[in-house]
Amino acid sequence: MNAPLAITGRHFHRGYALPVCVSDTPPAAVLADAPRFVVAVAEAGTATLTLAGQRLLWSAPAALLLDERTRPELDHAPGLTVRSVHFDPAIVNSAFTPHSLRQGSFDGTALQDFYLLQPLLATEPARRALRLSPSQARHLTRLLACIADEADTQRDDNWPCRTRSWLFELLFSLRAAEHAAALALPAATERLDDALLRVHERYHTRFTVADLARWCGSNRTTLNTHFRKLTGASVRDYVIRLRIDTAAALLRDTLLPVTEIMSRVGYENPSHFTRTFRQLTGLTPSAYRARHGWM
Repeated sequence: MNAPLAITGRHFHRGYALPVCVSDTPPAAVLADAPRFVVAVAEAGTATLTLAGQRLLWSAPAALLLDERTRPELDHAPGLTVRSVHFDPAIVNSAFTPHSLRQGSFDGTALQDFYLLQPLLATEPARRALRLSPSQARHLTRLLACIADEADTQRDDNWPCRTRSWLFELLFSLRAAEHAAALALPAATERLDDALLRVHERYHTRFTVADLARWCGSNRTTLNTHFRKLTGASVRDYVIRLRIDTAAALLRDTLLPVTEIMSRVGYENPSHFTRTFRQLTGLTPSAYRARHGWM
């Protein structure tokens, strides 16, 4: 059974169709008249599947990243529990169609947003089956629940942008998971490598480098040295950049109030947020939206 094609507005934006939906069933056959990209998260169980002619083992916790014309054929799926989000890529940026994404000829803000969808366009089937750590899987499941809850409650007239904002955060998290998986570092550093994943899970909350070191069973100096080798930045600088990059995406691609975006990325003081945003982008949040927002 396919997921619904869209979420329809009930009280606010009545009748408006937002082309995104969360489903608790594995991705089904492609619908030619309503192309959807899919991020499916296996929460439990194992499956053998055929994807683009290649046979793969998909064992929880893991994600499956699919473009609008690629769907898996499940051969055997004992105890498989899946939650998926189906979405039209135009929900990320109006410049995106399946054809334009394969051309990849973007500039400006569309090029920045294209970064989020690149994993779903991988040519190698094995790259579409992404292994997750338990904490990554929990984080993605939480974001899927946020998308579903926002779409269900539609609590004010910002519900379409807020729903999209949770999808953006999920796509950012997938890029972080993909980056961490590509590191392929020795097992001896595994607990330190987990710092990058924890930062992406907690960047919007208040924590110190000492907190992060304690979670990873290390000390501040060792953690910062290792983190800089992984990312090229200190923990503090990386967190600030992640917060501002996320805020910039939400300013470009949604109409959420600046104060809500500020809170979403972990800032409580508007002056501090504006000052930090301007230091990294050259513009205040409002000026950035006026110049780069496509909505």
